[in-house]
Amino acid sequence: MAPGTRQMSTVPAVGKLCAEVGIAEPRGWDTYFGIAQSWDARTDLTAARSDTELAEILFLDAALVIRGDWVEGRATLVDVGAGVGAPTIPLLLADASLRATLVEPRRIRTAFLRTAAGALGLSSRATMLEQRVDPANPRVDGAPFRIALSRATFAPNDWLPIGAQLADEIWVLTAGADVDPPAGLTLARRVHYAVPSSGAPRSILSYRR
Repeated sequence: MAPGTRQMSTVPAVGKLCAEVGIAEPRGWDTYFGIAQSWDARTDLTAARSDTELAEILFLDAALVIRGDWVEGRATLVDVGAGVGAPTIPLLLADASLRATLVEPRRIRTAFLRTAAGALGLSSRATMLEQRVDPANPRVDGAPFRIALSRATFAPNDWLPIGAQLADEIWVLTAGADVDPPAGLTLARRVHYAVPSSGAPRSILSYRR
């Protein structure tokens, strides 16, 4: 995944985060930040209390995935419970070959995702689905995908078998711990990190068949 073109950020919090992680800031991240900030002021889109916290919510996971070059080739990705669109929208901005389906049951957040994708020129590569995914029978149009992720909708142990029915590679985001996978999945790679503003431990884990 190409990390994008280095540029002077119009949002200091975004530029600072990218510098801390060690990537060049991809084009469009500052614009996405501005759209989310505007909606946040009117709809409580996130729990961020500062620009720094909003930048971490939107970009930290994506920046670490970009640094580790986790997205390979012309990948397809499904984000279940996409919420504000992180890390998927930042990844789409960083990699013009990536295509993604963002599944979100809440109408206001689906409206935000569609607005952001349109403003960022991502509509041709991002599909928004306003729906819930049934854990007992997970179905998403476009499956199977190359990658499935869910940041906060399911507990990690519950998400792995769900994601395995949707994609070949499943990403799990945790509070710093590994997850024992079900039979048929193995831990392929991981990154452990601390949230810069709080020091809270976090992990991004990738499991494959």
